[in-house]
Amino acid sequence: MCHCNTENRWDKISYPQNEFTSLGETPSGGSWPLYYFKRSPNGGFTDLNGNDIAFNIKIPDISMDFSHSELSKVIDISYNLTDAEKTIASYWGAGVPQNQLIPILQTLINAYGVPAVSASRLYSIVSNATNDAMVICWYYKYAFQIPRPVQYDPCFTPYLKTPEHPSYPAGHAVSAGCFAGILSHFFPAEKERLIELAKECSISRLYAGVHYPLDLSEGYNLGLDVANRVLDAIKNDKDSYGTIIDKVYSAPKDVSLMPPPYTQTFKFK
Repeated sequence: MCHCNTENRWDKISYPQNEFTSLGETPSGGSWPLYYFKRSPNGGFTDLNGNDIAFNIKIPDISMDFSHSELSKVIDISYNLTDAEKTIASYWGAGVPQNQLIPILQTLINAYGVPAVSASRLYSIVSNATNDAMVICWYYKYAFQIPRPVQYDPCFTPYLKTPEHPSYPAGHAVSAGCFAGILSHFFPAEKERLIELAKECSISRLYAGVHYPLDLSEGYNLGLDVANRVLDAIKNDKDSYGTIIDKVYSAPKDVSLMPPPYTQTFKFK
């Protein structure tokens, strides 16, 4: 490891061999409209009834030590990547995480015979919940301004290209946690597999060398927290006859959840 940068803000450190750029998702993403939440006057978030929310994410402090202990974990893993870990990094890193997550929802809808209107609502719930999770993620990214591994150590070459926005929390982990949380409720028999895929999506960003372990664990927790709050918000939705709208598909089906298109040889804890 070469000399590490002592700055502690993402917007104060250039990416290696490049001028700092604002390309990529900008801070404005954290101010975009929400579906299941509102913004409070103090800059935080509330539920739709105006109750303040403290989302499940740690505020960075000195104990989290991104620039040393967390960075060392990233570099140690990156310099000892197995072929399987490289495949995982490349698969889940191909574009936005929804590229790989939405086909899982499509598979479940078809396997469980979810009818058209219910399927449309399920797409809406998942999409709107993920929208909110990512807007909230972007709010925290730019509030915390945690530099990327490659910024702290310009001699480090990650396996994949580093995105041009702050590190903490990880967008893939937030999306995956939210996705798994929502779908595990509607398809409880698939919960174990959904969590396995979500955690693989999350850890892929550590293998890619673009996120710290704390970005992933806290991002996943944040996404899951958003999912649980969304599920609580919709649990009493009824039709004009007073019947609860949403059905839980609890009878197990013989579903082979894609992806990944490669052989998994280990489980994610």
